[in-house]
Amino acid sequence: MTSAKQARSTPGARRGGRRPQAGAATWNGAGVPLPVRERRPGYVALAIVLIVGLAALGAYWYSKAGEKTPVVVVVNDVPAGHTIARSDLSTVDVAGGVTAIAGSNLDSVVGQVATVELLPNTLLQRSMVSTASPLPLDAAMVGVALKPGQLPANGLRDGAKVEVLQLPARDATATVATPQTATVVVESATVYATTSDPSQSGGTLATLIVPKTAAGAVATASNAGLLALVLVSR
Repeated sequence: MTSAKQARSTPGARRGGRRPQAGAATWNGAGVPLPVRERRPGYVALAIVLIVGLAALGAYWYSKAGEKTPVVVVVNDVPAGHTIARSDLSTVDVAGGVTAIAGSNLDSVVGQVATVELLPNTLLQRSMVSTASPLPLDAAMVGVALKPGQLPANGLRDGAKVEVLQLPARDATATVATPQTATVVVESATVYATTSDPSQSGGTLATLIVPKTAAGAVATASNAGLLALVLVSR
């Protein structure tokens, strides 16, 4: 016969003699059910999606960082104010965020005018070209013929800035004591183009951009063979 003391000391007796089943809530000594940790499969799936998404995003940006894009590059020196020819341009593949005209738009640049001097290996930008005429409204182009000694010995580059002088006429009465001086016709003119003069040995033909008001005086001095150019800046 089981004593009352033994019955009270048996846990199953206090709970009606039943053990908690697996997965069921457990009970503390005060008869209050203990919380059971529940699995949340939705959170696990969300975590997996985030990991996969971040990995894919990282792979995308990595591939974009190494991706190269063709852009327009200058291959020949083009002075400011000159028309750009197809032979002056090419394309090159570059990576990263480079600001330049896309290689697919190369033909749209041909025939436009350089607003600044374009040097070889320069990535071409829209701000460097224009569809406007290279000649300002208040300027004129004048062709001049120059003899050796009437321009620097190393010649003139297109786009150079020069001072235009009218030399004094040869006068047999002039002496060393009273030399005649040259007259400044244009303080700053732009050399648009130069080439050799086939009509005279060592001669040079040049096209100058000068103010309209001075065009006549420049042409007259050149026709008289009394024109000289002095390089003042580039």
